[in-house]
Amino acid sequence: MRRTKYALRLAALAAAALTAQAARAQSAPASTAPTVGPAERKILDDLEAAGDKYRTIKAEIDYRVDLRALGDSEERTGWVAYDKGDANRPTRFRVSFETLRQGAGRRIKSQVDYVFDGQWLHVAKHKIKNLTMYQLAAKGQRVEPLRIGKGPFPLPFGQKADDVIRHFVPTTRAPRSGDPKDTVSLRLTARPEHAAKLPMDRIDLWIDRATNLPVKIKSREKSGNTTTVTFKNIATNKAVGGDVFRVPRRLGWETVRRPLQPARKGPP
Repeated sequence: MRRTKYALRLAALAAAALTAQAARAQSAPASTAPTVGPAERKILDDLEAAGDKYRTIKAEIDYRVDLRALGDSEERTGWVAYDKGDANRPTRFRVSFETLRQGAGRRIKSQVDYVFDGQWLHVAKHKIKNLTMYQLAAKGQRVEPLRIGKGPFPLPFGQKADDVIRHFVPTTRAPRSGDPKDTVSLRLTARPEHAAKLPMDRIDLWIDRATNLPVKIKSREKSGNTTTVTFKNIATNKAVGGDVFRVPRRLGWETVRRPLQPARKGPP
């Protein structure tokens, strides 16, 4: 079903949005970022600076994707956890969906887990008892799965303000009545030179004024589909057990491993 193609992308989006301020890029920028307005620059700098404060994050999430071409929608609820890596261990994250509502149907239990342990992305679909493992890094290799242009999820989160500015044009506006309470609004519009590499052309963020954490995001894909993710009961710098980022093997489940393909040497 076409809906399933969006689950992995939006799971990553949920994790990345919540950790915008926590997963700072380690390498130097390739070029100078374009100049933006002082208000927009401050918002992005505050997001980046907050990465020094929040090494772990956990929150409940409400997720909705509206599929324009199908005239359909999908709603999920669950939770997200993030653990910022350091010199001795990789960055890890998990998104667990627990309920599902498709279109006007009733909400049902539907557990799907997306767990990145620093090397493998595990996708566990409990209803059909299927675990698919995608290797994103070789053993001992460090990857930045949330960084623009570097990781497998080309999202405008999880990096320095300059990285965001290179890929998007940021704009802010005055608060509106429908905005989440005590937030600032930031719109990111893909720059033409990077649009082809990004899955979305526009992202709106609502960022809490006190914590500099995004509490709501809404993204629009080139197809016109929109995704909205809301974060609730956010907890920061609380212990997150290592078991959160492990997916145990289960009897009776189908397990599929998709390892990295070795680099090709010489001409084809």
